[in-house]
Amino acid sequence: MRTTLADVWAEADNDLPNRGTILGFRSSGEPIYSLGGAAAAVIDDWIPIEYDSNVVQRVRMDSAIERYGQRYVMRSKTRSIPRSAGITVASGSTYSDDTSTNDEVTITARRFHSRFKVDEDDLADANSRMDVLSTKGEDWAISYADTFDNACLGATGAENGTTIPFTSAYRTLRSNDSDASYVADANYLTWDGTPSGLYGKLSGVFKLVETGKYWSLADSLVIAHPGWRDALRMTVDDQGRPIFIATTDGTPDTLFNVPIAWSRGCRASTVMSGDPTGRDLLYFTNRRFLARGDRSGPESLFQNARPQDDTDDAAIKFRARRAFKLTHPKAAAVLERVG
Repeated sequence: MRTTLADVWAEADNDLPNRGTILGFRSSGEPIYSLGGAAAAVIDDWIPIEYDSNVVQRVRMDSAIERYGQRYVMRSKTRSIPRSAGITVASGSTYSDDTSTNDEVTITARRFHSRFKVDEDDLADANSRMDVLSTKGEDWAISYADTFDNACLGATGAENGTTIPFTSAYRTLRSNDSDASYVADANYLTWDGTPSGLYGKLSGVFKLVETGKYWSLADSLVIAHPGWRDALRMTVDDQGRPIFIATTDGTPDTLFNVPIAWSRGCRASTVMSGDPTGRDLLYFTNRRFLARGDRSGPESLFQNARPQDDTDDAAIKFRARRAFKLTHPKAAAVLERVG
């Protein structure tokens, strides 16, 4: 029997997915449909999560460092950032060489990741898969935001690359830095919990930065744990009258006209934690010195169950590779609630 070209096309067409067949899924969980017949897509690589997705927007909403950190794009695991102690300006007709110290700091990208498994039967239809990806994606976003901020702001131990991925701002302010001419605890204050004493402490932590050369009104930012909201509402003067009174509920979202970024990760913790239980921290800082290195992510990877697996469980992974460094200790100060 003679085989015609039409027969070959017809046979090939039978092997192609019909119009409307689901070929794969976008990172948001939205299905990709076949429009005219094509080979089915195999989704086997990390997919960046769209900037306008619920996952990314939730990360930026809950993480102060993701929202306000000075972004540095990273093409490798490490990147050096120049740091200068300034330059001396003179007048007159004779030039003289500046003697300010120039050095650099190195940021190292670390991986923040999660994986969860789900029975493939629960992902049989498109709507179910989209719901699972959306729900788990937002769950990861919330946990990542808290964990990342805690690693940047609250981890008290020395950097080890795993449980303490970076040298946090807290650790930086409580350590000597001869290159920056900084003495440990110079920009560190504590508050014992007395309502009438808080106003002076808040003013004091601002003064530590405002009286130095790294203060900038335009770049000023307060980062605080939500536990400080109650403290600010309860702050009183010597006559017992509330000092901070907002126009609605009495909870200020600015402090001395500086915006406050609330962060659940802004608590002291021996190691990085997504649910830190240590003392509440409040930072006053120049946001340009909060260096955030972005190597990749947030991104996701979907893995179907394989024939050699013991179960029919599919896996979804989420990750982001980030770096952090407070590039100069004199650009920030921290107030710790100890009582």
